[in-house]
Amino acid sequence: MSTELTVPGLGPLKDICLDSSLDGSAGSNRLAQELCQITAHHDLQAVQSWLKKYAARTTTHRAYQKETERLLLWCIHQRKKPLSSLKSEDFEAYFSFLDDPQPKHVWCAQPGGKGRKRGDLNWKPFVGPLGTAAKNTAISIIFSLMNYLLVARYIGFNPLQLMRNQKGRQHAVEESKIRVLERMLELDEWQTLLTTLEERPETTPHEKDEKARIKYLFFILYFLGLRINELETHTWNAFRRVQGQWWFFVVGKGGKMGKIPVNQSLLEATQLYRAHLGLTVYPEATEMMPIIPSWHSSKPLSARQMSKLIKAIAMEASLKFSMNPEKQEKLRKFSPHWLRHFSASQQDRAGVQFKHIKANHRHASDETTRRYIHSMDEARHQDMEKLSLMIKESSMT
Repeated sequence: MSTELTVPGLGPLKDICLDSSLDGSAGSNRLAQELCQITAHHDLQAVQSWLKKYAARTTTHRAYQKETERLLLWCIHQRKKPLSSLKSEDFEAYFSFLDDPQPKHVWCAQPGGKGRKRGDLNWKPFVGPLGTAAKNTAISIIFSLMNYLLVARYIGFNPLQLMRNQKGRQHAVEESKIRVLERMLELDEWQTLLTTLEERPETTPHEKDEKARIKYLFFILYFLGLRINELETHTWNAFRRVQGQWWFFVVGKGGKMGKIPVNQSLLEATQLYRAHLGLTVYPEATEMMPIIPSWHSSKPLSARQMSKLIKAIAMEASLKFSMNPEKQEKLRKFSPHWLRHFSASQQDRAGVQFKHIKANHRHASDETTRRYIHSMDEARHQDMEKLSLMIKESSMT
C-alpha cells in the first residue's frame, strides 16, 4: 500500500525538493540523529514510518494518511515551517484552521464534486470546515502521530501535551452526548422496527432468505453492539465456547481485540438463522464462512450493502408514524450505528453494570460509555417532580 502524500497541483511530496528550512532535517524539536530509533532523516520519512504500521488496515491507513497529509500541507504552505518545528501554539492555529480552511479556493474542493477525487489535477484536501466529530478525530490522529515520533526519539517533545483545551474537549463531549441522545431510539420506535421486520413477506424462497438475513442482521448488531464494518470482517469462527459459555471474539477499531458475551436470546436467534442457512446448530472453530453472506458469491455482504438493508427497514417503519412527523423524520435518518447506541442504552436500562457495558462496547474511556447511561438522568428527572409551586405549610414551620 502506498504511503505517498500529495500536494494540490504540485504532485507528490516525495518529488518536491524542499530545503532544510521546510523538510524537517533541521527541525527545532529534532533530537540528534544518532538517538533516533527509526530510519528517518526528515519529516516525510518519519511520517511514512508511522503510516507503515497501519498498512494492513486499509480504513485506518486511509484516515491517518488523509489527516497527516492535511497537516503537512498546512505546515509547508500556510505556516512555512516543518512539522518537527511546530510548537503548541502552531497546533492551536492548525486546529482553528480546521474550523474554516482559508483561503478557500486553495484548500477546499468546489461544489459539485470537482476537485474531490484523489488524483484529479485540481484535487483539494478539504471540502469545507470540519464538524466537531471530524475535528476531534483529526486531533486524535495527530496526537497519535506526534506521540509516535516522540517514542521513536525523532522529536524531543510532543507539543500537544502542552495544549490547555480541556474546556473545549469537555464541550465536545457534551455535544457528542447530545447527538447520541438525538439518535437514541425510543421503545415505540424500536418496537415498530421489530414489527416491520416480522411483516416482511416470505412467500418465495428468496423472500424467506432475505427476511432471515435481515432479521439476524438487526439481532446481532443489537445484542453485541457491533460496528457494521466489524460484522463484515468477521466470520462464524468469531463465536467461541469457553468453559461452557459462548463469546463473540472481535478485532475492532484500531486493531483492539475484545470479547462480548453471547446471551441466550442471541444464541437461540443464531441457531434459527444457522438452521435456515443449512449449517450446524452451533458455530465451529474452523468455520470461515461470512456471518451475513452475499447471495451472489462466497464473500460477506459489504458494510455498505448491510447499511442499505437496515435503512430500508427504517424507512418502512417510518411510514407507520404518519401522525408523528418528528418520529417519522427521525427514522428516515436511521443508520446501523444507532443500533450500537441503542444496545448500550438498553444494557443500562436492563441493569447491566457500567463496567460491563464499557467492556462489551470496548470503549477506551468511561466518558464514552457515559454517553449511553441514562438511569441517573431519569432518576434526577423523577426527583425534580418533587418540586412544586405550592409550598406546604409544614415546610414553613
